Amino acid sequence: MFNKLLEAFKVSLRNDRQLIRRYLILGAFDGILVAVSVLITSVIAGENIEKITPIVLSGITGVTISSMWNTMVVEIKEKREELRQLELQMMRKLKGTIYDYSFKLSIILTTLSHSLSPFLGLISLLIYQATRSVTLTIIFSAITLSGLGIIYEGDIKEKIGTAIMMFIAGIIASLLSLLISTNP
Repeated sequence: MFNKLLEAFKVSLRNDRQLIRRYLILGAFDGILVAVSVLITSVIAGENIEKITPIVLSGITGVTISSMWNTMVVEIKEKREELRQLELQMMRKLKGTIYDYSFKLSIILTTLSHSLSPFLGLISLLIYQATRSVTLTIIFSAITLSGLGIIYEGDIKEKIGTAIMMFIAGIIASLLSLLISTNP
C-alpha cells in the first residue's frame, strides 16, 4: 500500500507541478496584498504594533480559509471529472488504483499550497515590525511580489512581464489603501 501511495504521489507531482506552483503563487500574492493593505490602514488609523499584528494575521487567515475552500471545491470537481474521463477511456473503474490515489493526493497538494501560501504575507508584517516604515514595507512587499512573478511559468520575457505586473499590483493596492485610509 505504501508503494502505491508513493507512486501516486510521484504521479501527482509530475502531472500537477505547474498547478501546485500556480496555486502557491496566487495564495502568496493574495496574502501579501491583504497584509500590506490591512497594515497600511492600521498604521494610518494610529494602531500600535501590538494591535496591528493580530489584525494582519486575521486578514491573512481569512484569505487562507477562502483559498482552501475555493481550491477544494474547484479541484474536487475537476479531479472527479478527470478520473471519470480516464475511466471512460480505459473502460473500467479506477477506484483504488494509482490514478485514483494520485487525483486525491493532487487535491490535497493543491489545497495545501493555496491555503498555506497566504502566510507569506507575514513577510510584509515582519518588514514593518523591523523598520516601522510603511514606505519600506510597501517597497519590499512589491519586490516580494515581483519575485513571485519570476517563479511563475513561461520564458524569461514572460517571467519579467509577470514580475512587473505583480510589482505594479502591489503598488496599486498600497496606493488605494493609502487613499481609502486618508479619505474617510
